[in-house]
Amino acid sequence: AYSAASKQDQHSVLVDYGIFMNVPPLDARDLTNITNLYDLSSGLDFRLKPGSAATDRGTFIPNVTDTFTGAAPDLGALETGMPVPQYGPRFNPWWL
Repeated sequence: AYSAASKQDQHSVLVDYGIFMNVPPLDARDLTNITNLYDLSSGLDFRLKPGSAATDRGTFIPNVTDTFTGAAPDLGALETGMPVPQYGPRFNPWWL
């Protein structure tokens, strides 16, 4: 109703924690947990669920979003159906 009446945010997408494979909601009022660092080996998974509101809602940008898998790029850093990139050092000895 807001977008229709004001002509603002006509391309916005409303998302919540449910768009991710495994990211439990945080309660901002719980100061004991909101300030913690999280161990990614605990199973957090920031990939989008297939069919979520953020899937195929991005904009094609040449040389940036060339490898999208659906009708359009997904919102966020990880494209649905693509391998998760590995950042940082890797053990890959040149002599093997």
